[in-house]
Amino acid sequence: MKHETFASTDVATENGDTADLRRCLWLTTMKGATRTATLASLATVCAAMGDGGEVPVERLRQMVESPDADTKAKVGERWLQVASDLRRALRAWDDRPTRWLAQRLRARLPTLADAATAAGLRLGSDELRRAVSALEALAASENGALEDLPATASAIEPFLRTATPETFGVASMKSLENKRTLIRKVVRFVDPLSTGMRETAPATLPSQWQKILASLDHQMKEHEKSAVAILRRLAGFCARQGIAPVEIDDTLIEAFVAMELATHSPTYIEKLRAAFRRWNDTVEDGFEGPHLRLPGAPVHRQQNVAWTAVPPGIRTPVDAYLATAISVRNPGDWGGLVPDEDPEYADLGIAFETPVSDQRAAAPILEPGTHKNWRDAVKRAWHAAESDPRVQSKPMALGDLFCRSIVSALVASVRAARRKREESQGRVFDPKVKGRYEHTLVEALCSVGRALAIDPSRLAEVEELKRQLDPSVIAMKRSADGSFKRVYAERRIGTRHSTMLAKFADTSQLKRWFEAPSVLWSLACAPIRQGRKPRSTHVALARNALIARMGQYVAPVRRTNHARYRHVGDDRHLILPEGDGEGTLIIPAHEGKTLKEIHVRIDRETVRMLKYYIKHFLPIARRRAKASPDNPHLFPGAGGREIENGGYAPGMGYFTRAKLNNSFKKHMKKHCGLDLCLHVMRHLAGKVILDQDPSAMALVKEILGHKRLKTTQSYYAEVSRLIAQRRYIHLLERQSRQVLATVAFKFVDPQTGKEI
Repeated sequence: MKHETFASTDVATENGDTADLRRCLWLTTMKGATRTATLASLATVCAAMGDGGEVPVERLRQMVESPDADTKAKVGERWLQVASDLRRALRAWDDRPTRWLAQRLRARLPTLADAATAAGLRLGSDELRRAVSALEALAASENGALEDLPATASAIEPFLRTATPETFGVASMKSLENKRTLIRKVVRFVDPLSTGMRETAPATLPSQWQKILASLDHQMKEHEKSAVAILRRLAGFCARQGIAPVEIDDTLIEAFVAMELATHSPTYIEKLRAAFRRWNDTVEDGFEGPHLRLPGAPVHRQQNVAWTAVPPGIRTPVDAYLATAISVRNPGDWGGLVPDEDPEYADLGIAFETPVSDQRAAAPILEPGTHKNWRDAVKRAWHAAESDPRVQSKPMALGDLFCRSIVSALVASVRAARRKREESQGRVFDPKVKGRYEHTLVEALCSVGRALAIDPSRLAEVEELKRQLDPSVIAMKRSADGSFKRVYAERRIGTRHSTMLAKFADTSQLKRWFEAPSVLWSLACAPIRQGRKPRSTHVALARNALIARMGQYVAPVRRTNHARYRHVGDDRHLILPEGDGEGTLIIPAHEGKTLKEIHVRIDRETVRMLKYYIKHFLPIARRRAKASPDNPHLFPGAGGREIENGGYAPGMGYFTRAKLNNSFKKHMKKHCGLDLCLHVMRHLAGKVILDQDPSAMALVKEILGHKRLKTTQSYYAEVSRLIAQRRYIHLLERQSRQVLATVAFKFVDPQTGKEI
């Protein structure tokens, strides 16, 4: 749908007031300083006229043409300048298209259609055509029209960040950035936050609203400026619709909150809640007005539950068991095995212990992540039982958690939180869909029960519930003996990551991925080429360029290994040559997920980039992270886990993998137009190989470091089927050409029987 264009027959049917006049001034091409002075003069005259609200424009015009002595006396010596500013404002008001749009934007959010109309007032014909085309393409990408999307910076930025060159039909990232810049420029014409249209001067409000704001200002603290501004805008919002303070209702508050959130980030809701609390405090102190319902806070997945809140009878056995567990990836310390009484052997690091007896229990092997999962499952089950009134017997011991009623309460609490979250996002909750999270919690609870020897009968009941919750079960099949067995779906990459990976079937996306390292590296090195010092943003760009380059040309390792790269020391991962040549990447077996060593070469160009990064960017990265000067990591961080748990001393840590992933995703989206995370980058390497050679599944297994070929096949099952279909069509076409080339077609006349 096209935007509305002003025609000569469009004339405002109602007389405007000074609020409309202020919006009109913001829509003009007036210089900023001139507009500010004009708005100040308008506020001065409104206060001098003393009408207790917005002044009709026609009355303002009469006052300028025939000023009364009382108003001139209140304005004072600046009357001539103020009158000149008011005439300028009235000239803007006399422009009918601008006046029409200003009145159209009264008490509502602007849309992209309004932005396109405003662009017609302020842009040239060629730039207007390009702006409208970009706005329509953006609206179409969201399956809507120009009237459906709000024209505010906070609402439009998420759409612009997710846009790709294909969204606007352009070929390069530079053209995409030009489209984004043009849309931002047009949206600023009507955005209340960027133009100042939403601000309300207390002097222009009715007297009852002025008294309320004065009372609220008196109670506000010095730092509560945002609450004062919010309540002032609420007063203006109500006054423009002729609503008194005692007439405020929930519908009006919902509309006001929607307008506020459309011009701010989602976290701004906390400031709205604080402002409304201040209003409610005033009402409780005797002010005549309704209580304002606080807008809803963000919906979290689950309520936060502290582990220490769990009863000792449940918590203590779990803590005692986890205290004895060890990690298979911790290389250990030989010093503990060397006897102190033998200094010569101690110097050589030699020790012989008594053989381990069969009667001595071995320590359980559990990774730190499993510790967290076990505690999470136990505390969630306990909290669900405490909160659910249908659970009559509240658990006090660990064994009490293993019963049908408590597991049912656990699943119900998870699904209730999911329903709230989806409904808050405007989605429909489907109760028939099995969730992965609740199955994971029950599965972890079963692992706790097996490890701590819970009563087998109670554990068996929970195990059966776990199998019923399993989202991998797709059907039940009757066996030959009459019993039923479950049919499981093939294991595959997650939905979110598979969606990311599927986008790279587009050749243009792959092209931008192959160009990504050079694009990011060029941006990172720009200040150095210009003789300036790089900043932290350039360090982040260089870091992500290196990760992309290493993922493409060296090895698609996991994000944990990317974060832990060490370039100095006896146990370094990156071995770089002194001069120009190839390097080596060595990741020990105990640092990998599958306990397999990675030993690959580093090409010359990547070596050159690594050396340049170490010379120009690494000192800045260390200083920004407050890391030690002898920190061995390529991407340093200040802290780390305890040394005995495989971590590093303070100042010797590395950049966390979560921050590394978030930074990588941000720069891929902003500078390359790609929706890509570190995990999908790893699997993208396998997809590139299989696109060229579908039979190279074993090669993908080695490249990705999988222990079993079945794991690789399960991750690329969908890719393999697409490739198999492509191969089948290719073979079908080749065979059909061969057959058709050897078959001679004859056309025979049915009456004579002779060949035609």
